[in-house]
Amino acid sequence: MSLAVDHGPAARPRPAGRLSAKDIADIVADLKDWSRPKITWNAVVTRVEGLIGRRFSRQSLEAQPAIYRAYAEAKQRVRKGLPPARRRPLAERIEALQAENERLSQENEVLLEMFVTWLLNAESFGLRAEQLDEALPAATLPSDLRERELRRREEKKAKVRAIADRRRARRQGR
Repeated sequence: MSLAVDHGPAARPRPAGRLSAKDIADIVADLKDWSRPKITWNAVVTRVEGLIGRRFSRQSLEAQPAIYRAYAEAKQRVRKGLPPARRRPLAERIEALQAENERLSQENEVLLEMFVTWLLNAESFGLRAEQLDEALPAATLPSDLRERELRRREEKKAKVRAIADRRRARRQGR
């Protein structure tokens, strides 16, 4: 008597198939750009699955000479603490940072102008700066409401018990 249960074709893992030349080139390029502080075959397998959409074993990846070389180079680079092989040129990075700095400065100016407008409008409606500086009320979460309702019910039960206890005490005192 066999206890093995066959769940049909959907339950069996599908083979990943063969790596195409494009897949290998994509994996090699990804390994050259590896920027994480640690590299392992498990991490590569997971990353390849996200990249290609199919899961390959370590052995099938390692069997490809180009992937193995790229992995070994990435491992050496990570050990030595070097940046990824394809890093943007310094001038390009500086230019991007300067553009971001300019954008943030302009955004800051807009926000400061908006703040001044709001402050003047608030004062014209009779609000003082001190009132605007007051702390916000505590946020009420659904769990807080539930706790408040439970507390209210417990207090009500306690009041009912206290009334019942007083009535009992009066009856016994007669």
